[in-house]
Amino acid sequence: MSEEAIPWRPPKWTQPFCSSRVQQGCEAVFEGVVSGCPHPTVKWTWRGKPLEEFTGKAGRGKMTKHDQKSGKVTLVIEDLGPGDEGQYECRADNPYGDSTCTILINPEVTKKSVVHPKGSCRPKLKACHIDSDDYADYAALQGL
Repeated sequence: MSEEAIPWRPPKWTQPFCSSRVQQGCEAVFEGVVSGCPHPTVKWTWRGKPLEEFTGKAGRGKMTKHDQKSGKVTLVIEDLGPGDEGQYECRADNPYGDSTCTILINPEVTKKSVVHPKGSCRPKLKACHIDSDDYADYAALQGL
């Protein structure tokens, strides 16, 4: 029996949220698609609590959207930064079941930047670190 012939279906994530890298201070947008018949409702939790319960600084800039007709589910975190990390869960429910899709936000520890000594740019490199003091040396190497 095909899925179209069944008059009911429990929620199913047809497009789970994708992994992505987002720079601190930018807007993070996570999109997924959930289906089910009847259309499921969605509820978000963060750190184990309903997302709408977070107020003040912790709750600021976090918006959710759900288009029942298309099944598109969106979480937007404006100005991503410290304090936004943790596990975000979106649970889709209908009378025939539920399904949860999770987003885990971890801060990425970046390595210390390496500052090259003056004149260290080599002509065969495709990219190199150039401080304003180094531009004259770089230009001379490149014949500029």
